[in-house]
Amino acid sequence: MPLFHLCLDSSGNLLIVWLGLLCLATTVNANCQTPGPSFPPLRLTNSSASFKELTAKLDAVMLDGVRSGNARWSEDTTSYAVQLTSADETLWSSYFTAKILGEYRDSEPTLVTGDTAFRAASISKTFAVYALLLENRIKLEDPITKYLPALRDGPTEVKWAVDFDQITVRSLASQLSGLARETGQSDLALDRNMMPEDPVKNGFPPIGGDDEHLGPCEKTENDRPCTGSDVIGRARNRSMVFYPNYRSTYSNVAFSLLGLALENVTGQAFPDIIASSILAPLGMHNTRFSKPKDSDGIIPYGFNDWRSDLGANNPTGGIYCTTNDFSKYLRSILSSRLLPGAVTNAWLKPHSWSMSGVTSATGMPWEILRSTKLTKDGRGVDVITKAGGLWGYSSLIVLLPEFKLGLTILVAGDQRALAELTVRLTSSIVPAIEDFARIETRRAFAGSYGAISGKNGLLSMNSSLVLAVDEVGPGIRIVAWTSRDVDFLKVYGHLKNMPDDKDAWEARLIPSNLEHDDGTVREEIWRATAIQKPSQDRKSSAWDDFCLTDVDFLSYGGFSIEEFRFVRGRNGEVESVVLNGLRITLFKGLGTSPNSGLGKQAMLIQE
Repeated sequence: MPLFHLCLDSSGNLLIVWLGLLCLATTVNANCQTPGPSFPPLRLTNSSASFKELTAKLDAVMLDGVRSGNARWSEDTTSYAVQLTSADETLWSSYFTAKILGEYRDSEPTLVTGDTAFRAASISKTFAVYALLLENRIKLEDPITKYLPALRDGPTEVKWAVDFDQITVRSLASQLSGLARETGQSDLALDRNMMPEDPVKNGFPPIGGDDEHLGPCEKTENDRPCTGSDVIGRARNRSMVFYPNYRSTYSNVAFSLLGLALENVTGQAFPDIIASSILAPLGMHNTRFSKPKDSDGIIPYGFNDWRSDLGANNPTGGIYCTTNDFSKYLRSILSSRLLPGAVTNAWLKPHSWSMSGVTSATGMPWEILRSTKLTKDGRGVDVITKAGGLWGYSSLIVLLPEFKLGLTILVAGDQRALAELTVRLTSSIVPAIEDFARIETRRAFAGSYGAISGKNGLLSMNSSLVLAVDEVGPGIRIVAWTSRDVDFLKVYGHLKNMPDDKDAWEARLIPSNLEHDDGTVREEIWRATAIQKPSQDRKSSAWDDFCLTDVDFLSYGGFSIEEFRFVRGRNGEVESVVLNGLRITLFKGLGTSPNSGLGKQAMLIQE
């Protein structure tokens, strides 16, 4: 059977192309940005100038927008702890203790620090998934009934009953199970915190507290914690919300079931599983599922869940944690300390689109934003998050994998503080870090590269490269590219189906994150890609947003011509670039004369 696929030509026309023939342009509009990280992760240290400038900006954000009376939340009753970490160390922190606090029973209040415990609520779900990934006896594609056979026990009279044999461990972990949200919590019939007035006065029919359709546990703050039997029984006797894997919807029940599966396989209680597999190896000594001493935490004014025991629902929201411990946690993910790198990479990927919005997705159990509003050039940045909330507490962890950064925001008090802090801090961190990375990349890579003749060791001018890093735009721009006296940039443009007008497109290098260091030299691979500039002459269509990625299509003699292997010496400085596809090595500082037009252009951009 003939094979073909769709692509777009340089005018935006949809084409049918037989596989084996060239289809090199899959995007034609400015809506299609170069994918992935634009620059290598910045190696921030406490002594670097970039670090000092970043922390000054963040201090200004907290001082000017938060502590100057401009906050949009109740400052007198709201405490917070915030930390930013790299993959190696904590970079910055900010703490605030409210003037008015809640009830401390076993000890006196203390000021908020990096070791102050907050209830982190649904961030607990990430610990459950982390433990699953570390547990080799559980496979993500297995049905949950393999580990919880009790989900099959006995008949059920529910019309839209769940077939748990069709629900995999992965479906539960990625919010694609289609299960109901709660075991028994947050029912408007009984929860006076959600509906202070009598529900009947708001148009609801009268329902007694012993109604058979209400959950068996945790219906109110004074009710008993749910047991494993409660969770399984409730899950079996609730109608499905969606068919499994149809679309994502939030389910706390799903993670309670995952916790029970872990307990069945390991023979340990869920808190002990987390303690032995994650907390102890990472030195997270102030993280737990049992309430710590009151003075070790922060208790907000008003009704709160500081003392709530979640029982079998601990995997979905029971954890107490500190910003210091969360920074250790985020560093372990950014550096793949406990998991293989390939597993971590897969873990941080989306699994389904959100039901609302076109830039939001759900992972395991990440809540993922791809934003084009955090960078100067509108390039998309993946913001991997998990939020949590219990009465009196709001929390968020943020992973920025391309920058190797993690952010923790823990709030006790007014939940509006979390939203404002999140917007203010991410809107400051991402642009600043990208600017610093752009400056460092320009310093390291921009300039002229040329070949040396093997016969006499003299400069050979028939092959050269000029690279620049602009103020906007992804990665490194190829200003000029000559191979054996041929304008190879023009050749590359034709091979990529770019317009003949050289000003209508750009060739850029994007980091692949592939590095090798033998102790003497460090090699890192970048990939070339062609980007067409937006055209004002053509009408827009729905397919303008159809953007696919193919960065390894062109090869010559068994080597990719789009692979640029940069070599750094012992001092860390870039010395050369190897182009295996063209069978040549170009040395930095050689090639196009600095006094030529191209050389001056590169130097001007570099400055």
